[in-house]
Amino acid sequence: MRIPLSWLKELVPLNISVQEVAERLIRLGHEVESIETPRADIAGVVVGHILSMMPHPNADRLQLLRVDIGTDEPLSIVCGASNMKVGDKVPVATIGTRLPGGMVIKKGKIRGETSYGMCCSAAELGLAEDADGLLILSEDAPVGSEVGAYLGLEEAIIDLSITPNRGDCMSVRGIARELAADLDLPLARVGDVELSVDDAVAKPGVRVEDPGHVPCYMARRIEGLRVGDAPEWMRRGLAYAGMRSVNGVVDVLNYVMLYLGQPMHAFDASRLEGELKVRRARKGETLDALDGHHYELTADDLVVADDHTVVAMAGIIGSEASGVSGDTTEVVLESAFFRPACISTSRRQHGLVSESSMRFERGVDPSMVGPALEQATKILIDLFGGRAGPVLCLGDPAELAAGRTIRCQRSELEERLGRQIPREADCVLERMGFRVRLVDDLMEVHAPAFRHDIAIPEDLAEEYARILGYDSIPSMMPALKACKVQKKEAQLDHAVAAGAIQCITYAFISEDEQRHFVKDDGRDLRLVNPISEDMSLMRRSLWPGLLRVARHNMNRQQPGVFLTELGRIYEAADQAHHREHRILAWLMCGEVHRDEWYSPARMADFFDLKGAIEDWFDAVGLKGRFLADDGIVGLQPGQSARIMVGKQGVGVLGRIDQSIAAAYGLEVAVFAAWVDLDVLPQSRQPRFVPLPEFPSVQRDVVMLFDRSIAADTLVQTAAKAAGPLLADVYVFDVYTGKGIPEDKRSVGFRLTLQDASRTLTQEQADDLVRKVVDALTSQHGGQLR
Repeated sequence: MRIPLSWLKELVPLNISVQEVAERLIRLGHEVESIETPRADIAGVVVGHILSMMPHPNADRLQLLRVDIGTDEPLSIVCGASNMKVGDKVPVATIGTRLPGGMVIKKGKIRGETSYGMCCSAAELGLAEDADGLLILSEDAPVGSEVGAYLGLEEAIIDLSITPNRGDCMSVRGIARELAADLDLPLARVGDVELSVDDAVAKPGVRVEDPGHVPCYMARRIEGLRVGDAPEWMRRGLAYAGMRSVNGVVDVLNYVMLYLGQPMHAFDASRLEGELKVRRARKGETLDALDGHHYELTADDLVVADDHTVVAMAGIIGSEASGVSGDTTEVVLESAFFRPACISTSRRQHGLVSESSMRFERGVDPSMVGPALEQATKILIDLFGGRAGPVLCLGDPAELAAGRTIRCQRSELEERLGRQIPREADCVLERMGFRVRLVDDLMEVHAPAFRHDIAIPEDLAEEYARILGYDSIPSMMPALKACKVQKKEAQLDHAVAAGAIQCITYAFISEDEQRHFVKDDGRDLRLVNPISEDMSLMRRSLWPGLLRVARHNMNRQQPGVFLTELGRIYEAADQAHHREHRILAWLMCGEVHRDEWYSPARMADFFDLKGAIEDWFDAVGLKGRFLADDGIVGLQPGQSARIMVGKQGVGVLGRIDQSIAAAYGLEVAVFAAWVDLDVLPQSRQPRFVPLPEFPSVQRDVVMLFDRSIAADTLVQTAAKAAGPLLADVYVFDVYTGKGIPEDKRSVGFRLTLQDASRTLTQEQADDLVRKVVDALTSQHGGQLR
C-alpha cells in the first residue's frame, strides 16, 4: 500500500523526516518496501520562459530556443518538440540534473548547435507514462522556481507491505493512528459531515437475505449528479497511491477508501431494475464485471442482484452493466460490512483480487461504514452537485463496533516477553484505541472492533512487543519444561529401510481427488476458509498426495519411484466431532530394475509392492495376510486385496485404476497400499529361537479347488490342520488349463514339517499330510490330484 506523506500529515502533525517515519513504522511491525521522493527526483528542473524560437539550421525537426530561467543570461536549448510557442512556460532541466529515468543533463552539441539544458515532457519528469510533447505550464508559473514545488509534487511516498492480519492499517487513517499513538501526537478525528438531506429523494429498496455474512448494509440514493473528472489534486493523489483515475464518482469512492479504509460501490440507479438483494448466487448466474471478464458464479458467492440480474460480486467487483459512466445522473451508493470469510472464498475461487476485496478479507472497521458513506456523499455533491436522499441502514453497526474484552495476568505477559511492561506502554495501547484496566496483576483489556487480530492474551503480548520494540526483548533462552521424549516412528523407519523415499504432503485435497478413493458418504470434512478449491477438504486418503509426488518425479525423467508417507486422515464422526487415523502408505510405479548387461529393465508389478509390505510386517513383528477383493474404491479389479492381521482388516493393496492414474498424468502401472497403524495389534517381542537340531520333512500336496476359493483361506486351513509340527506352508504352484475343469484350478502346497525334539518318521509325516488333505477336502471340496 502506497501512502503519500502529505496525507499522513493531514491527520497527524508529523515533525520528523520521512526516514524517521519509516523507522517508526518498521519498529511497529510494518514492512517498508521503499520510499519514493517525486519532488526530489526532479530537483534541478526549473520553470523556463521561451523568449524566442527558430528552426535548427542543420535539422528540419529541431528548434533553437532561448529560454529565460531567472539567471543573468537566457539559455540556448535545442529542442525536438513541436507543441510549444514563444511565450510558453515549460520545465527546463539544467546542466547536472538527473531525471527519473536516469538521464544526466550535460552541455553538448546537437547537429552543430550547443544546448545548455533540456526542455522536458511529463513522461521525462516521471509524471506520465508517455507524452506527445513538452509539458506546458500555466502562465502564472514563476520563472526560475523549482517545477516540483510549483506542481505540488509529493515530498515522499511510503510503500508499505501490510500483513494479512492488520486490515486496520489498510488506510491512511490506520497508519496515522499507529504513528500518533507511538509519537504521542493528536490524531485528527473523522468529524461529522454537514450534509443537507433531501427527503424527496427516496431510499433505495434493499433486502439482505444473508445477514450472517452481511451484518450491516447501508445505501443512499443521490440524484441530479453531473459527473465529470475528479479534480487534479485528487487524481494526482490516487496516482501516488498506485490507483488509476476512472471517473469522478469512482475516484471519490477510492479516495475515501484510501483515507478511511472502507470500500464502497456506486451503482447507476437508472440501470437497476427493482430492489437490490444481497444474497447467495444461484445456479447458472454469471457476472460480466467491470474488469472486462466473465465469471461463472457458484452458491459460495455472495452477490448483489436486482430483480433481473446480478449487479455485483459483493465486496469484490461490480458489473459493467450497472457501472457509473459520464452519462450517469443518479447513483445508489453502497457501504457495508461483509464477513471476511465469504469474501475470501469468492476471491480465491475466481482468482480475482481488488482493492476492495483486500480490505474486506482482512476485516474493515465497522464504525467507518456510516462515516465513509457520509464523507463520500459530501465530496460528490460538492464536486458534481445533486441531491442526497436519506440513508437506508440494515443491521446494527453499533453492535458490530462493540469490540471484545481479553482478561489475563500481567505477569504472564511479562514472562512471555522476558521483561517488565511499563505503564507508558499501556498509554500507547490506549492511544491506539484500547482500554486498559489493571487491578493488581489482573488485566482487563478492551480491544476496539477494528482490531480483528486481537482475541487472546498472546495477541496482547505481541502488541506490547511492538510498542516496546522487538530490540528491547532480551536475547535469552526461555526456561523449557522437561517433557517426555517422543517415541521414534519405527514403522516409518522400516518402510524407509526397505528403499522407499519418505514424503510429506498436504492434508488438504480437492473434492475430485477425494472421490477417487473414497465414496461420498457425507463424512468429508470441508474447510470453512480453504486456501483454494483444490485444497477444500481434509484428506481421507494419502494416495492423492503420493500420486502428485510420483507425477512430479516421473515428469522429470525419473525411471521409477517407490514412495512412503506416514500421515493422518480425517473424517467426520458426527456433526460436532471428527476422527483421525494414523496411516502408513506406499506407492510404487515405473522401473524397479534398470536395463543392465545381464538383464533387461523390469517395471513394477503387484508382487513387488506385496513383497515390500510382507517384509515390513516381518520387520514390525506381525504376520500379514492378503485377501483378494475386487470392490476396493480406486483399485483395479483382479489386482487388489485387503490386508489382514489375524481376523482384523488393517489396510489395502493393489493397482491404482488406470483412469485415475491417467488423471494424474501417469501412463505406467501404479501400485499403492496403506496400513492403519491405529488398528494394528501389539507386535510380538522378538525372541531367540535356536537352530533346529533335527531335520525337517517337506511334502507337496496338489489339489483341485473351485476358482472362487481364495488361496489364503486354503493356507489357513492347512496350517490349522497340521498343528504345531508345521514349520511353514505356502502355495508353490497354481495351474488352470488343459485337463482342468473351467470352474476349477489346481493349487500346489509345500508343507515343511519339523519337530524340535526328535526326527519325524515317515509315518508321522504321512499322517500330518493326510490330516491336511482331509481338512481341505471336507471344508473346501478339494480333490487330490
